[in-house]
Amino acid sequence: MKKKEIKKLKTKTSKFIDVLETSIEEAIEAARLNADIDYDKEWGFLINSKDAIVKALEKFDSIQNAAESFNGEPTISFGVNGTMNLFQKSAFTTGDIPHLNADTILSQQIVYQNINYYIPNAFLSARKKRYLLRKEDLVKGIEKLGFDADRDVIVAMNLNIYGIDDFNKIEDNIIRVPSTGLKNVLFILPKTDLPILKHKELEITEQKEHQLGILDDNRKIYGSLIDLTQDSNSRHREKWKNSNIDFATDLKVQLTIAFITEVVWKTNANVVQINVETSLKEQGIVNELSDIEKLVPKKETND
Repeated sequence: MKKKEIKKLKTKTSKFIDVLETSIEEAIEAARLNADIDYDKEWGFLINSKDAIVKALEKFDSIQNAAESFNGEPTISFGVNGTMNLFQKSAFTTGDIPHLNADTILSQQIVYQNINYYIPNAFLSARKKRYLLRKEDLVKGIEKLGFDADRDVIVAMNLNIYGIDDFNKIEDNIIRVPSTGLKNVLFILPKTDLPILKHKELEITEQKEHQLGILDDNRKIYGSLIDLTQDSNSRHREKWKNSNIDFATDLKVQLTIAFITEVVWKTNANVVQINVETSLKEQGIVNELSDIEKLVPKKETND
């Protein structure tokens, strides 16, 4: 075979390989674009998310007021919501690249940033007095409030203190709840002033707008997974038009876990906050035991 013919053959072979590679890449991309959502992966996302949200909300059942309503008393409310976000479509299709924690990453975000942040912080908004005490004065300070285990309750967030000799006097009366932002903080209040946590139904229009299905009837938790590569879901892509995502090449799904939990307080709830002094950060002026006033239910002050 002549040298010129060999060179010509190599050129043809190279072009053929280039065309073949391009065809394979286009076929793979078309397959990714047209891939159906894997039902089992979608169901896993919805169920695992529901379980995580229910478990997180259950941890606050212990601060739920025994009453179903405050019988017309003035109230103040704070809301805790779910969220929606985008995720790689490949995490929810068959045979594509697996994604670690794709079925729980959104619910973990909601638990940490929403539930465990906003519910505890509602106590800050309801509190009427605040004291900063040395750890050795903590128990005496609570006793000076006139704490009555039958009447009152102690709610603690991330309480992590040691070396208090008389701590056993109050330990059994402490309700511990998780908190993303609060540490070594206690709230003392009458049990009748605890908040009511209401789980509200979403409007039908909102359910239809985001294609939401009910995941938990008791806590009113909803969820959906929307394939944004489908032309039928183009209106949902519009919500993300400011995100600079090229949906033609960056294939996404929209994940939503939705709920509304309302934390309802009496406007005149008698909530006292106690922070435990630490040497790790500046917290202000430490209170003496003589600064502490009695914790008295509001109904008694009106007698």
